[in-house]
Amino acid sequence: MKRFDDLKFFLDLGQPDRWRLRLGAGLAALTLLTGIGLLSLSGWFITAAAAAGLAAAAGAFNYLFPSGGVRGFALGRTASRYAERMVTHDATFRTLARLRLWVFERAAPLSPGRLSGLRAGDVLSRVTQDVDSLDNLYLRVLTPITAAIAGGLLATGLLAWFAPAALPGVIGAFVLASVVLPLMAAKAGKGPGEALTAHAAEARAEAGDLVSGLAELKAYGADTRIIDRLDEASQNWISNQRKLADGSLFNGAILAFAGPASFVIGVTSAALSGAPAPLAALAGFVGFALFEASAPLVQAAELFGKTNSSAKRLRELDTMEPLVTDPASPAPLPADASVEITELSFAYPGADHDALSDVSLNLPEGARLAVVGASGSGKSSLIRLLMRFYAPQSGLITLGGSDVSRHRIEDVRSRFALVDQRAELLSTTVRANLRLARPDASDEDLWKALELARAADFVRNMPDGLKTWIGEDGALVSGGQGRRLALARAFLKDAPILLLDEPTEGLDEATETEFLDALDAWLDENPRRSVLMVTHRASLLHRAKTGLVLEDGNVVDTGTITALAGKGGAFDRLFPEFES
Repeated sequence: MKRFDDLKFFLDLGQPDRWRLRLGAGLAALTLLTGIGLLSLSGWFITAAAAAGLAAAAGAFNYLFPSGGVRGFALGRTASRYAERMVTHDATFRTLARLRLWVFERAAPLSPGRLSGLRAGDVLSRVTQDVDSLDNLYLRVLTPITAAIAGGLLATGLLAWFAPAALPGVIGAFVLASVVLPLMAAKAGKGPGEALTAHAAEARAEAGDLVSGLAELKAYGADTRIIDRLDEASQNWISNQRKLADGSLFNGAILAFAGPASFVIGVTSAALSGAPAPLAALAGFVGFALFEASAPLVQAAELFGKTNSSAKRLRELDTMEPLVTDPASPAPLPADASVEITELSFAYPGADHDALSDVSLNLPEGARLAVVGASGSGKSSLIRLLMRFYAPQSGLITLGGSDVSRHRIEDVRSRFALVDQRAELLSTTVRANLRLARPDASDEDLWKALELARAADFVRNMPDGLKTWIGEDGALVSGGQGRRLALARAFLKDAPILLLDEPTEGLDEATETEFLDALDAWLDENPRRSVLMVTHRASLLHRAKTGLVLEDGNVVDTGTITALAGKGGAFDRLFPEFES
């Protein structure tokens, strides 16, 4: 059935740990079987011993064998329960860890193109909440079903042999509690479970927006609107949790009644059929012990809607097609690191106009090109296309004379180092942030890159140097320090082409000068290194040799910086006070 397709898909992902999962299910079944043996033998033993005492035949009654059996079942149940918990939880944690990696592996090629349509909080919710919800699938579905089947077979065999008259009533009650009740619970919990997943994701997304943009929201008095939306999502989340809890309470009450009722049915049916009192007690305790398998099945059914909804949300990542993919037979990259763009046109998915139209440019080795234009003119789009985050609808991008679409995305990106508008720093140490560019870099390599980026002095003055924790998004360093760390990371990668997207935005004049001096020094080290800088700051133009002017996605002028200035065109409108 289609409704189980998503769950089956994630069950298949657990194949590498299938033997652990199967062992855990077998141990769960053994735990239930020893529980049934413990209770049924204990009931028979106590009743038989009492009957022997009343009949003055206590001396002829064999106490040793059944008492040894009771001890054996008790020890076996304890050992199998402990082993089952160890094995099933270990297998589940292994599977969930692999599932998280699977989510990232699927999500990475979708970023930023496909994932741009999802909120950051929603993506985070899939990685955390939805993955965690699938522990219900591995831990609370497979194991209880196996145990219930094994328990039902054992109970059927015992009753058929010792108290056949009790078989229909006990097994019938078990089917009602283990099949009918879970189906009803799944149906009742489907809507609230799906709504709970959706509202939980919405609440996390609203909370993420509130945290990331709190300063701006407070500045414009918009924080209360986001808080109200967060409150509404939270209330809906809580409401559906309450519905699931109410259903669980109702089902728990039924199960609490069903166990003793099954005991009464077993005892009564066997006694009325003429079975001796010990066998009637055995039949009753078999029915009572069997209901240990019912509660996990009902609990799993109650969470079916939530689990299935989480599986569906994660499966969406697998069904999304990346906007850019590797070729079937990738070609090796040429040694030449020159870039040429020819008649390139590009529109973002769902957009009704082109971000770039018939754009052509040339970036030979050693070039220093400034791309300028008003906001929305397509400057950043150009960098995203060079980095293969998107693919153009028409036109050609070549690297060393070879079409980039003929090469692996990873290989193409290895030729570029990017310093974006935001200095994206992770919540970790200076060392770990720098090693994103080159994981095997030594501390000596890191300090060399920091020296080139004019960042070594302030890192040395940090409390723990390279080991200093810099906070979420680099919150514990200043904007200028963050930009220089990002530049040091780009230097450490040592790619032949450096892409700068508004690299000095928000920096004061002194910090900007330090940043640009570091850039010049790095470029001068190797005459083959080139840079394409997107900027609207005149100070950067003095560091460039040529310029390209974009207007509404079109190239309106190109040439040396000195030739562009003073022509009365778009360049002069952008930089009216520029002095060459």
